[in-house]
Parts: sequence; structure tokens; C-alpha cells
Amino acid sequence: MKNIKTNQKLVKEISKKYSLCSFCFSRLVSKKSIKSTQKCFICKNIFQQLANISTRIVEGVSSYEFSNFETGIIVKPSVIDRDDYLKSEFQIKGVNSIKASVNRELSKKLTRKIKSELRHKNSDLIITVNFKDDSYEVYSKPLFIYGRYIKKSRILTQKRYNCTNCFGKGCHSCNFHGLQNFNSVDGNITKFLIDKFDCQQVKINWIGGEEKSSLVLGNGRPFFAKIINPKKRKRILRTKMKLDGIQLLELRKIKAQPKGQISFKSRIEITIKTHDHIKDRILTGLEKLDMPLQIQINGKKNTLKKIYKIKFKKMAPKLLKVNMYADGGIPIKSLVQRSNLIPNFTSLLQNECECVQFDFKKIDVLS
Repeated sequence: MKNIKTNQKLVKEISKKYSLCSFCFSRLVSKKSIKSTQKCFICKNIFQQLANISTRIVEGVSSYEFSNFETGIIVKPSVIDRDDYLKSEFQIKGVNSIKASVNRELSKKLTRKIKSELRHKNSDLIITVNFKDDSYEVYSKPLFIYGRYIKKSRILTQKRYNCTNCFGKGCHSCNFHGLQNFNSVDGNITKFLIDKFDCQQVKINWIGGEEKSSLVLGNGRPFFAKIINPKKRKRILRTKMKLDGIQLLELRKIKAQPKGQISFKSRIEITIKTHDHIKDRILTGLEKLDMPLQIQINGKKNTLKKIYKIKFKKMAPKLLKVNMYADGGIPIKSLVQRSNLIPNFTSLLQNECECVQFDFKKIDVLS
């Protein structure tokens, strides 16, 4: 009884000085609804806007596939200031803030209308309402894809051509996907995933790289794709897919992209042209090299890589084919010619060498 009387007294004291909506009254002092025809001193009738904005949100998210969602709101700082001021004046403690209360009421309305689970962490959909300008934004949690690609074309570059207007950030000129065109391995995969998941952008991380003229054969080159703001997150992904100039293998959804650098080894075939005739006695000596052969890469940061197996085959007096199995991250052209790699093929063969082309036969990811 004492608490009820205290609440009633507090209601009268507040009512003499301020006009509050029923939501703010019940939040601060009473569970009873108190009607008021004037605009609320604290929230300026934000709670009355929730029905309209929740209806708009339901229409806006109808194109998204999701199992759960969470909400967030932005209000004017003055709303929070007024709420704090009134609570301080009347010494009201232990009640939810205006921002938390509005967000809770919004979540309740959306849960009833959308009929999806409300989740406060790691949700499929994040809905943010800005009460400053009566707008809202919908953000879909990214999806992550792992796969490999085989490239049998010598005219298809690996890396993307970024939009010249926005430099890959996304704009009206590129339809917000960030690419100038799709004429690359990156572009092919990006277009496929945009069409598949109805997403805004795709960011791809490669495990290693190759020249435009290089082939990628065998088990293919691994990659990770981050699908940004997907609308169709429940689409089934086939493990194999043929695209323009490439074939995708081992496609599957994963929870997240691995952090840190991923170690790998590659089986590579290199065609080398020499300045002078290749001497058979030097080739015979190279076949007897102790393995693994350490390669020192001198630069801003000196690193060591290893070649585990190597075979030389003389194709013509000045043409050589090399097959090797080595650590990933060795710059092949620098390995062939005179460079900051020690040793390089020019020094090993005692002959000026030029890399004609190199192809990847197999790529192994180290767990």
C-alpha cells in the first residue's frame, strides 16, 4: 500500500509540472495508463510513431530471408537529456531508459508482425530506426563462402577491375557492387554470388595468386568470399559450378573466414627461356640438389621459403621446363630471373633466364 501511495503522489507531482505520454508515465512510476492530449515532455510522442514505422519496416524486410532479427534505435540527444533531467528531479531510480524502452516496444511490435525470433546477438537481420528523421536501415548479416576455382584461360586476370568512379566502394555508376566489369576471375565469382544471394557486394580473399596468362588446374585455387548484405541467405549452393572461363569446386557456406595468414604449398610448372644454350652437366648437377632447397627473399622483410621437389626437363637448346613443389608466396618470375631471391634459376643455371609462363597444377592448404 505504501508503494502505491508513493507512486500516486509522484504521479500528481510530475503531472503538475510536465505532460507525459502513457508510455513514459508507466515506465517511470506506474503500470496504469494515464491519458494526455498534450505532446510528451520526454519523448515528444515517439511511442505513438511505432505503429506506423513498424508497418513500413515489415514492408521493407519482406524481400529478405531471415530466421531472427534484432533492433536498434537512434534518438535525439535532447530526448535522453529530458529523460535524465526528470528522473534526477524526482529522484526516480531503477527504471529503464527512454532509449531502451522505445527499442523494446519496437521489438515487440515487429516480433508480432514479422513472426520471427528476436535475438540480441549474431542475428540474421539488424534493423536500425532513426527517430531524428523518421527513417530506418536494414542490414543483413554477411554470409561466408569457401570454394576453389579452376582456370583454363590464358586471357582472364585473377583480380577485379574496380569501378573508376568509386574505386570499389560502390556507387550508382556500378550499381553499388564496386566493379567496373565482370571480366576477371573475381568478377565472374562476384556476379555469380550477387545473382545467387541477391547481395550488395562480394569481397574475395585468395589463397595465392597467378598471372593473367597462368592456368590453374588440378584441385584449383582456394578462395573465401564474404557476401555483404544478402537478401537470399537460405539459397542452396551446389558444390560445382561452371562459369565463363572458370569452374568452381567445393563450394560451401562456412561460419566465418579464418583469421590470419593461411599457409599453402603449390605444384607449379614453369617454362623458361635462356640467353645461352643450356649445359647438360649443369642440369645433371641441379638434379642432385639437397631438398628442401631454401629460398631467401630479401626485401623490406626478409623471409625464407622452401622448394621441396624440383625436376628440370630440357625442351630445346634454350628452352627448359621446370616442375616443382614449393611453399606458397614465392614470386615465380623473380625466382627465374636475376633478382633479390637467393638462389634464383639464373644463378643456378649460370645462364640468364626469362620466365615464359607458369601454371599451377595443384594447391594444398596446410591445416
